[in-house]
Amino acid sequence: MTDLLIAPGASFAALALAGVLLATLGLMRMERARLAWLGFRALPTCWGMAGRFVLGQAAAVPLAGLLLLIALASGAVGNARTLLLVAALAIYLYAGVILPRRPIVAAQQERRKLRLLTPGFVSYVRVALAGYDPPALLLERYCARPVRRLLPMQRLVVEALALMNQRRLRPFEALRVVVRSRGCVELTDVVEALAQAEREGSDVQEVLAAHAATLEALLRDEFTRLLKRRTIYLLGLVAVSLVVGILGNLLFVMTAGGSVFADIGG
Repeated sequence: MTDLLIAPGASFAALALAGVLLATLGLMRMERARLAWLGFRALPTCWGMAGRFVLGQAAAVPLAGLLLLIALASGAVGNARTLLLVAALAIYLYAGVILPRRPIVAAQQERRKLRLLTPGFVSYVRVALAGYDPPALLLERYCARPVRRLLPMQRLVVEALALMNQRRLRPFEALRVVVRSRGCVELTDVVEALAQAEREGSDVQEVLAAHAATLEALLRDEFTRLLKRRTIYLLGLVAVSLVVGILGNLLFVMTAGGSVFADIGG
């Protein structure tokens, strides 16, 4: 290990790794600056994702290579060598694959949660508009009391209210800008109808009712398909369990396994 640290190229490798880490920190600060400029959270651009993957690979390969070099040159054997190899693979996967894809994975998870929360949000807006609540007030009331199950939608509404105050936009127009950055098609359609009604001063109750019925039908169909797939998986698991159990009993009988219990009884 000491020979590796005093090798002629060790300082250059450490300097290159430090440069990669500084570049990663700069990319994170650029994304935060973009968030502050936009006023709401959005996915990185294509070039931003490419930069994340390049920096992730540039950081993961030297770190994993350093552990591999230690495992091969230090004379580690047995469990120590296995642990070093596993650590090298884990560092490469985490720094080179998982960290760069984290914004995409988080956005996909948030998109699924928003899709499930959209029917409830539509029902809330319909009731609030029927009570002649102004759009800004109904949005403020929606996120006034944090609820764990509604947190994804409430965070989105909070960003819309902040953007409304920052850029002097209409409430549903600010909500439309924020929702479009999330990529949830069903919620985007609903908010587009709300923003259009807000601009034109028209009644949106019938449109919201149609959207709510459509969303409920879609979610019901998806739930039914999910149940059918789970039923098939459960039936397959039961069939495999029965086959394994029957084969185990047959092998037990064919190999005279009962004699073991006879000896124990004697």
